[in-house]
Amino acid sequence: MKKSALFATAIACVGLLITGCQKNSSSGTKNQDKITVVQNATVDSLDPILAYQNTSSTVVANTTEGLYTIDAHDKPQLALASKVKTSNHGLTKTFTIRKNANWSNGDPVTANDFVFAWRRLSDPKIASAFNFQPGAAGIKNANDIVAGKKPVKSLGVKATGPKTLVVQLDHVVPYMNKLLAFSDFAPVNQKYFQKTGKKFAQDSSHLIYSGPYQIKDWKLGDNTIQLVKNPKYWDAKNVKIKNVKLDIITDPEKAAIAFENGSADYVHLSGQLVSKYRKDKNFVNDVGNFTQYIMFNLKKTGLDNADLRKAISCSINRKEITTHILKDGSIPSHSMVMKDLVKNPTTGKDFADESTTNLYEYSPAQAKKYWNKAKKATNLRSFTLLYDDSDPSYANVAAYIKAQVEKHLPGMKVTLQQVAKKTRTDKMSKATYDATLTRWGPDYADPTAILSMYQSKNDSNYGRWANSEFDKLMAQSDQTTDQAKRYKLLLKANNILIDSASCPPLYQIGAPVLERSNIKDLPMHIAGVPFFFKYASIK
Repeated sequence: MKKSALFATAIACVGLLITGCQKNSSSGTKNQDKITVVQNATVDSLDPILAYQNTSSTVVANTTEGLYTIDAHDKPQLALASKVKTSNHGLTKTFTIRKNANWSNGDPVTANDFVFAWRRLSDPKIASAFNFQPGAAGIKNANDIVAGKKPVKSLGVKATGPKTLVVQLDHVVPYMNKLLAFSDFAPVNQKYFQKTGKKFAQDSSHLIYSGPYQIKDWKLGDNTIQLVKNPKYWDAKNVKIKNVKLDIITDPEKAAIAFENGSADYVHLSGQLVSKYRKDKNFVNDVGNFTQYIMFNLKKTGLDNADLRKAISCSINRKEITTHILKDGSIPSHSMVMKDLVKNPTTGKDFADESTTNLYEYSPAQAKKYWNKAKKATNLRSFTLLYDDSDPSYANVAAYIKAQVEKHLPGMKVTLQQVAKKTRTDKMSKATYDATLTRWGPDYADPTAILSMYQSKNDSNYGRWANSEFDKLMAQSDQTTDQAKRYKLLLKANNILIDSASCPPLYQIGAPVLERSNIKDLPMHIAGVPFFFKYASIK
């Protein structure tokens, strides 16, 4: 979903620094109350509907809890809601807000806090990067509101009492509880918001909190965010770690050094460092929560030719990229949906393993075949591959793609263009690019978190691809309550998208880390908010 290019923010350097550690890489923290988390992205906003970077969503989710949270086992749990009642054939959800749920200023958390917040999220005038999510959750009229066809007040949420929130749906969404755990569905105290005005969320003195933590001595632009346990949180007794410090460290080597000298206990490693630490007993290798793609602009003459796009895709050896360039545990991707996100409800097989794979296998022979067909249909013999400067590996990957395409498609020239990340995303939104390296991470654990962005009317369809059969399958999946049938519909939609080669996947990023064994229950979630500190502890 919109985490892409959208909800699209890199977790290139995530680490957990613990205060009070001994000065060697095998030591663990002796202070069970304090941890420090290192990320490479600064906070862009702590207004729940404007928070875009992963650092921001992590802070919002841990300080401004919503109806649901995600536990250490990746399961959604009721949070500010004590119970939910489903009626009207699944199209009405009635949430009861906990009696002891209060804001840090003493105000009770009310149903209206959610109504006010979700209307802001859907308001097209505010243009939140995640304004598509109420529609993804199936909330009545959400899509029409975002499109400007209906007023914000028609959103299917209402407060029927101080602690009773009624949510009306256009259709049943089986993953709704997972989606509502995301940070943009957090409540906002309307009275406090209106009182603070433009100062809201600009610093810690203009924020109040409904979650397990509150923020101390922070202002927008700071590279350190100090979270302290919120004593007015409804479940404060079960919050074990009292202080969480987030520091921004953009250099992976400095993070690794922090681990070695005992001031870090959970550090994300770059590919260049994996070989150095692979045999360390603290080394853990796993797949991460982003997939890297090449997105083509189908509004560009020539790139609208499917054979040309397939020729480019078949000319790229994904295994060579992951093994010889990245070296960080990244794995070649053959599905639009990443591994470990969704399982077949009947067989338990991974969605990514069941999708069409042959199109994205490296094959110079197939590349030549598609290229010969494309040359008869288009005169395009050059294109520019755009990439940004947010990750040093992108330049090497882009250079490799250029070399492979020019080698296997004789007569095709690739020009490389590096820009700032914001410039890249602006060019994508305005369709002023040829092809670009972009990545996408899921906001919730369902295939639609990825596939929905390719629907013809989706604002996130930056490649301008359109396919009526794909749109039909996606619409049918929205109306289907049979999970096995729904899975097959989405798998078929995934394969149609793969066959179009409109946005060929390259690799799913690796997530190699150095992690102390005494840190418990702090997994990095593959979908949505990366970390929920409430469940963590230090043994």
